[in-house]
This record gives sequence, C-alpha cells and structure tokens, in this order.
Amino acid sequence: MTHPMEGEKAFGKDIILLKQDDDLSAQTHWHQKGYEVTTFLPGKEYKLFYNGVDALFKGFLENAGIAIVEDFSLSNYHRYIADDYETHLAVVNQAKLLQVADFPIDVKQVEERVSALCQTPMQALNPIDGEKVFHFRIVRPQRNDNNPLHRDVWLEDYQDCINIYVPICGSNHLSSLSLIPASHYWSEALIEKTKSGAKVNGVQFNVPALTDSKIPLNIIRPNPALNEVLIFSPYLLHGGATNLNDDITRISLEMRFWRKKN
Repeated sequence: MTHPMEGEKAFGKDIILLKQDDDLSAQTHWHQKGYEVTTFLPGKEYKLFYNGVDALFKGFLENAGIAIVEDFSLSNYHRYIADDYETHLAVVNQAKLLQVADFPIDVKQVEERVSALCQTPMQALNPIDGEKVFHFRIVRPQRNDNNPLHRDVWLEDYQDCINIYVPICGSNHLSSLSLIPASHYWSEALIEKTKSGAKVNGVQFNVPALTDSKIPLNIIRPNPALNEVLIFSPYLLHGGATNLNDDITRISLEMRFWRKKN
C-alpha cells in the first residue's frame, strides 16, 4: 500500500528531543533500543482484563447498530463492518480517549507493572492536561486504518512519558505495531516530517508524519503475543503498522504513563 503525504515538509533542528526531556527508559536494560517485549499481567488478572475488553467492544458495536451474533469474535470485526466507514468511525470514536475509570480492571495493576518495567513509580496521569485515559486501535485487514511513522512527542502533550501496546486480537508479524529501534536518540536534523498534522490517503492525523530520513529506516515489528506488552519510548519513530493479514482485524490497547510525583 502506498501512503502519499500531503502538506509542507522540512527537516528539523540539530537537537535530540529525548536529551532535553525525561527519559523514562534510562534505568532499564532496554534503554538503548528504546523498547521491550515482556509479560503483561498474571494469568487471573489477564483473563479479567480480556473479558472486560470483550464486553467493552460488544457495547461499542451495539451502540453503532451492529447486532452481536452468538459466535462473535473481535478478530472478525471487519466482517461486521465491511467497508461501511461511517459505522467503523462510530465504533472508533467510542474506543478512543476512554477514561481510566472504565478500564477493564483496576488500572493500578497496570501502573504497578509499568513502574516495575521502568524501575520508577509511574501513573496514567498526564501532568500537562490532567487526563487519565486509554484507547484501543482498530486496524482492519488491507485497509488504511493505521497512522504513519511519527514520534508521539511531536505533539507536546506526550512529552516525558512511556507507551504500552497490548495486543487484543489479530496482532502478529503481519500486523503488529512497527517501530525503528534506537531512533529515540536520532537528531531531528536527520528527519524530514510534515510541519503540521499529516494527511495520508485523504485521512487527517493530529501528529506530523515522517516523510524522509538521512539514515536508513530499519523498521521492525516486535510482535508481542497475547498477555505480553510492548513497552516503548514515545520518542521512537513508530506507526505505519498496516495490517497485511487477509481476513483478521488487529485490535490493540494503547496507553501512556508518566513519572509519579511525590
């Protein structure tokens, strides 16, 4: 699939954004590459988490006017939606910026897990805007549902945090989130990006998108399994995760955490 970018583009200044911000991976063994794949939750808690996610999505679909059949499966989401973009958008709009009060389990369990992985106390509270949110990303097979390569921190609301990607269904070597290892240490002078939110294939995104690079882009898909978590720096270049599967929807939970203040 091609992803033509619209809008003005430019290379950045010779600065490394992470060097002037809070590097939450600094105390970890994975700080050089900027990401790690590891176990997410204990088995009992994960089952409660997954069942809660399933219930949330059934509610999203019913609210969008889609009847839930007996053999309903999240990985078959695209079969219920087909190419009805308005219905898909009705589901997507329910699945983003959800309040942590609606999290399938006590969010403190996830905060504790992320704290252990970063070796510092963490919380799902954005100190910039006071938001405590999470969201799901729904990427249908062979559709342009994914966002382009970017750094989250090109939006100032996402400075000084750490990201997690938790596969819910359909996440594999053909669909998992993609990223460029060690790119969190790249100077902005090496990267050309759109000056404002990217427009790709007619779809408008809030975040700017990478359009060129002076060094090779070694894009990989770390591909966490069920009940694994991909934890990564938002300063990494990531995204562009087209779902190349033929008949399976990828759904993932994505969430951000900040250092807990005393």
